[in-house]
Amino acid sequence: ETMFGEALLVVAALMVVAVRGGGEPSGLAPSEHYYDCTLDHFRFDGDAPARFPLRYLTMDKFWQRPVDGVCKGPILFYTGNEGDIGWFYNNTGFVTTVLSQELAALVVFCEHRFYGKSLPYGNQSYTEEHLGALTSEQALADFAELLLYLKKEYHAETCPVIAFGGSYGGMLAAWFRMKYPHLVIGSVAASAPILQFVGTGVSEWTFYEIATNTFAKADKQCPLDIRQAFDLLMQLASTHEGLANLTKTFNLCSPLKNTTDATYLSAWLSNGFTSMAMVDYPYPANFMMPMPGWPVTVACEALATTKTTSGLLEGVAAAVAVYYNYYNTSECNDISVYWTSNLGSGWDYQCNIFSFFLCTRQTPICSVHRDGDACIHQRDHRHVSAVEVVFGAVDFLLPG
Repeated sequence: ETMFGEALLVVAALMVVAVRGGGEPSGLAPSEHYYDCTLDHFRFDGDAPARFPLRYLTMDKFWQRPVDGVCKGPILFYTGNEGDIGWFYNNTGFVTTVLSQELAALVVFCEHRFYGKSLPYGNQSYTEEHLGALTSEQALADFAELLLYLKKEYHAETCPVIAFGGSYGGMLAAWFRMKYPHLVIGSVAASAPILQFVGTGVSEWTFYEIATNTFAKADKQCPLDIRQAFDLLMQLASTHEGLANLTKTFNLCSPLKNTTDATYLSAWLSNGFTSMAMVDYPYPANFMMPMPGWPVTVACEALATTKTTSGLLEGVAAAVAVYYNYYNTSECNDISVYWTSNLGSGWDYQCNIFSFFLCTRQTPICSVHRDGDACIHQRDHRHVSAVEVVFGAVDFLLPG
């Protein structure tokens, strides 16, 4: 395994999970399979465990299969996160088109339970009585069970496994290595906030500081203008005339009726800006929404140009359109839509993975100095609502 260990170090040095835009890599279409997976891995009452169909994809075009029990190529195992696994396969070209060939590897993408087609209870999966089975611990055990099955099925018991993932999937990849070190020799956890939990010493503002700095690098004035626009938005929301103007300026599908609606608009805007920071790739991509290369720069340029000719809020509307409607495919903006439909609705219920504290806080975009003019913070009502369902109360964690 020395050769593969050295290869892993090279991979780790190079990788930021290079997301390829524009669909499935040409000629590298995966095979779709289903594994009859254990539903509850931590039930020990002696009864036959319930099972469900767990979806996974494989791509073996470049794999050098084992010969007489001797492994010739490793297994690259993608730990699926909060969405359809085909969507992640189509947008992780570094693994599917580069590493698979360089390492002569078998590629496996496993879907996360409760997402995509891996619904343990079908269309009843998101009912209250079934959500207890939606945990990262159960998902990791799914990965382990599937991996053991595949190694036996492919006669690849001696082949080392490298786990890959990004964001929440990156956290899973890291945890997979930690919790199942006998199955995984290493993992590459890209953009994975594995330490962003209460009590670790990591500031709850870190993600938003990075997001704001991304905009500041494109244009120092850009985050300052965005912050000012949020203040102006809430001022306008105090009157019926102001709400009507906001509805028109942001081309909303449904009119804003009160300040609560305006707060939802603020959260929608905040999501657009932070999402652009997360997927600020140098090439066009459709990972979260169809966007151009360097979307943060494009957004800041749109803000600066439109602000000069039409006004600040119009500039912010043009900027956030780079995320939500860059190719003008929508006639109006629905502020209940945050991401592509490939993301599953179970994510709000899994919010506690990033800790109860983070999911009930305000969602800010902040500069390095939180009290500075660049700090933008809006409460994320979607996550608050989800946590209220799961935990029952949130107010004691929210600033006054």
